[in-house]
Amino acid sequence: MPGPLPLIVGVTGHRDLRPEDTHALEGLVRRLIEDVKHAHPHTPLLLLSPLAEGSDRLVARVALELGVRLVVPLPLPLDLYEQDFASEASLAEFRRLLGRAESSYVLPLMRGNTDQGIRQYGDQRNRQYAQVGALIARQSQVFLALWDGASDAGNDKVGGTAEVVRFRLEGVPPSYEPTSASPLSYSSSGRVYHLVTPRIGQPVPQKALASELLLPSRQTAASFDEREGWMDRFNEDALHFDAQLAPARVTSTSYLLNVKEHEVDAAARSLPASAQMTMERYAVADTLALHFATYTKAASRKLFLWVFVSALFFNLFHSLPHPHISEHPSLGERLIAVPWLLLLFLASSIVASYWIHREATEQDYQNKHQDYRALAEALRIQFFWQVAGVQGDVADHYLRKQRGALEWIRNALRAWDTESSANEAHEAVEGLLPERLDYVARNWVFEQRNYFASKARREQATLEDEEKKIEWLVRISVAMAMLLAVVLTVPLLVPIHALEAVKHWVEEPLTHGIIMVVIVTLAVVAGLRHGYNQQMAHSEHAKQFGRMSELFDAAQTHLSAQLDAGKLEDGAALLRELGQEALEENGDWVLLHRERPLEVPHSG
Repeated sequence: MPGPLPLIVGVTGHRDLRPEDTHALEGLVRRLIEDVKHAHPHTPLLLLSPLAEGSDRLVARVALELGVRLVVPLPLPLDLYEQDFASEASLAEFRRLLGRAESSYVLPLMRGNTDQGIRQYGDQRNRQYAQVGALIARQSQVFLALWDGASDAGNDKVGGTAEVVRFRLEGVPPSYEPTSASPLSYSSSGRVYHLVTPRIGQPVPQKALASELLLPSRQTAASFDEREGWMDRFNEDALHFDAQLAPARVTSTSYLLNVKEHEVDAAARSLPASAQMTMERYAVADTLALHFATYTKAASRKLFLWVFVSALFFNLFHSLPHPHISEHPSLGERLIAVPWLLLLFLASSIVASYWIHREATEQDYQNKHQDYRALAEALRIQFFWQVAGVQGDVADHYLRKQRGALEWIRNALRAWDTESSANEAHEAVEGLLPERLDYVARNWVFEQRNYFASKARREQATLEDEEKKIEWLVRISVAMAMLLAVVLTVPLLVPIHALEAVKHWVEEPLTHGIIMVVIVTLAVVAGLRHGYNQQMAHSEHAKQFGRMSELFDAAQTHLSAQLDAGKLEDGAALLRELGQEALEENGDWVLLHRERPLEVPHSG
């Protein structure tokens, strides 16, 4: 069974395909989709296509045969869109394919377009087609272009195949971005699977009916493979732990909705359909994040424990007297003389470095915890935006400073947004509802304010408690060292019989070794506890949680005043800004922990 996170397959291409090329093109599309499915065995595919004549429908037919789901974004209202089809047979094929789609929706008017303007053939209508092409270029992870490749980019038709391919390779221009997108966000570019496709009445291109890979400048195929690989890995984990984490998902959902577990179903039914979908995705990501957080913490504790054991064995070997053997030792004497403590030091070092650390690294516990946590927090904000009726996609505002490997999270959010788009389009018609905004104020703003305030206090208390313990360990170690120095030095300067006796006892090899072991071990424990606290980032967490508590406190004050005054638009704008601030803060959290990978700590 596939996992919950789909890979979006997008398509652009010519309408005027040559009939004699149909079979070959279907074979190319089939092999490409099968290759994608083979490379991502845990991941469902979802085709995003407006089902225009020609290439769109060819890909849709093949994809549906292979079990790929279909979502249809329409550039125009259905009655206007159907006017663009050349014949009754074409119209019938469109309706047949549309009937097999999972969902469909009409894109909003482009800025500057009007209802009357798009009814006429011309620039406004073309811009609507370009808008749907831009959407597919931005949202898809696998992008097919059935294109002859011969168009001059400077003379492309607005909304034509060449322009959409350029959107994909160079990024979508700001004019085609959603109005809710930040002007500072960048448009994701991606690779293009170019199927070289002849057109009726045009010169046959070189390498016709072959495929090639087109890449954006300064990007490699491996970077895209890594992003899509992470999406499949998430699905693999979701499937593997599905039954084990089922009770935890109910708990997670109850916390999100701020209800008791037996009230989850009833509370969910009152939510918009898009929010219900996001709620389910959040529960999966949240429980996986908590699951791998447990593994990460356990691995970190084991590492520090074994490093301590390793340091203890080394100090014992270094400080305690070594046995001497006679000129002709017996087997027992030889066994006693073996440096067992040194061997135990080496063994415990190997356990820490090559068993615990290697296992945690190979299983990628820490990265999974951090990435799934980041995904869950983004979905939390998306959920409350959807409940409130705030228009916007968190992917347009998230992880702008954290690129590279984390780009898969933005892709995941865009993929799920594609699944929800039809519901969101229908819900947008309802407008803002005061009871929904009030729900978000109570269950997100107020609850998050209390959560962050509580976490800030706990992190600060933990930090102070750990600092006190470390301080006492260091004090005791230093005090013992000073006392040892006094015992060894004073009798040399002042002949006091009692001190001379103590000095003689302390200088006994075994006694001296034990004292040195205790002094060094206390210092090592202090150093390791300090390193563990640095790994856990208690200080940084306390500051971050404190800032977030203040942010949500201010938001609650202003939002309450706006809702009391009936200023719903102002309230929605505040929730959008609050979500953006929370996304940026969470991005900083991810970056903080990415800079502190799980490593074997140094004991000295």
